[in-house]
Amino acid sequence: MSRFDVKKGLSRRTVLRGLLGGGTVALGLPMLEAMLNPNGDRLANGAELPVRFISWFWGNGKKNDKWNPDTAGVDYELKEQLAPLAPVKSYCSVLTNFDNKAGFGRRGHHDGVAGFFSGHPFIAIDPNGANYASKFGGPSIDQVIADIIEAKSPTYLKSLQLAISKRVTKSEGPTLEFLSHRGPDQPMQQTFNPMAVYDQLFGNFTPQDDPSGELRVRMLDAVNEDAKTLEKRLGAADKLRLEAHLEGLSELRKQIAALPPACTQPPAPGQDNNDVNGNEPLAEVARAMSDLIVVAFRCDLTRVVSLQHNGSVGGTVFHMTGTTTNMHSLSHDEPGDQAHVNGAVVQCMESFSYLLEQLMNASEGSENLLDQSVVLCGSDCQEGANHSSKDQPAIVAGRGGGALRHPGIHYRSDNQQNTSDILLTLLQVFDPSATSVGSAEGLSTNALSAIKS
Repeated sequence: MSRFDVKKGLSRRTVLRGLLGGGTVALGLPMLEAMLNPNGDRLANGAELPVRFISWFWGNGKKNDKWNPDTAGVDYELKEQLAPLAPVKSYCSVLTNFDNKAGFGRRGHHDGVAGFFSGHPFIAIDPNGANYASKFGGPSIDQVIADIIEAKSPTYLKSLQLAISKRVTKSEGPTLEFLSHRGPDQPMQQTFNPMAVYDQLFGNFTPQDDPSGELRVRMLDAVNEDAKTLEKRLGAADKLRLEAHLEGLSELRKQIAALPPACTQPPAPGQDNNDVNGNEPLAEVARAMSDLIVVAFRCDLTRVVSLQHNGSVGGTVFHMTGTTTNMHSLSHDEPGDQAHVNGAVVQCMESFSYLLEQLMNASEGSENLLDQSVVLCGSDCQEGANHSSKDQPAIVAGRGGGALRHPGIHYRSDNQQNTSDILLTLLQVFDPSATSVGSAEGLSTNALSAIKS
């Protein structure tokens, strides 16, 4: 008897299996109609569709006059730095005039990233000759949510940590180097290489003793017979979804393999690793990482991702704007070269928008992956030139399985609300019983009702 009994409803955990290199391999499946109830809004066993979380970060802030909308509500305008979000605007709520109160005013970028993404004031540590150094004062919000999801429905990877630019600051402690933290002494190492992420997602399903990578390339062939057996029992729409999924995985691996070697993490701090003419392929790697996130969510390999586009301070050069100077240095050059700073933020938002578009275009049941996701996008300061933790850029995207407002709005706080209020709101999507987040000045017990559905 086949294990694919679609009449009873196919389990969300169903995988394709095959033999390869003397061992068994398995490959996750996208959401199929056979895994859903007749309405397509729940799993076949009655459970709710999974909701995912992404924290997305870029360093050195925005430009107020080119970011902050002048109008509130649904019909807010997209100024130059937000313009790339036009295709996904209905899924985005832009939040302005919030204060990052966690340890406010102590140390610029450190306050900004630690407080915004955790709600806890950072902890100062020995700088060892640097100007300053710190570590997070508590877990970042992605890890709090990862624990909640893990307790309810464990996935293959509890969370996935990604980064684009390799030129991160490593001399000022883990606060500025890493985005995701389990706690003050547990920064989560991010992966810079898309091929390594691909192997992280699928490597455990293929033989590990494979230095040439040839067996991994043949993974899709190995599960082909199982796929054919399943196809015979699927409806026409599911057959198309399965075929598209397998073809998409094959094409994705080819695209990643074709990326320039600059995608790999440098072997030692301060060194580039085969950049293309000295430039990081930022846009190319950002697209590859976004595509991998979509695959990871579709196959339910993980439900929590953090992505650091470029680090706080850092040495990232947005060469596509025509500059050879890193963004952080440019952001302090007032008023000169601000056009390049503006262009860098636009580039970041183009990469962010690409991710949201791919999630929106990936169907899941009667909805799409962006309907079933919560995405928190932010930076480490208001503007790089002022280091202020007041009015830091903040975007909440996705519908959170229906918990978040759609279409999105521009909400401008009239009393400088705590950015931790945003964190509590998103936390409650995954744990409605949550009553607080953060600590000390960053503590919030007030969820932001304006962006709830």
